[in-house]
Amino acid sequence: MRTSEQALSIIEQVKQAINDTAVEAIVFAAAEIASNKKALFEQLEALIGKISPLECTSQEWRNFRIARINFSKLLTREAAAC
Repeated sequence: MRTSEQALSIIEQVKQAINDTAVEAIVFAAAEIASNKKALFEQLEALIGKISPLECTSQEWRNFRIARINFSKLLTREAAAC
């Protein structure tokens, strides 16, 4: 699966997540299977950045915010490990 396809799939999963724990699990699962985490997370950041709060519910918007926080955590850990 290409990075862009994978990112769109993750966006849909995050959008449908029922709580912060589910969002975190989705992000960590994506990181586990990603061949290039940085490229995937950059693609996800770009896609989420294009979403307007008016296009989603408050829960969906919260999910996207939590996902972005978790992307940042993972990239920071990855950078620290190198």
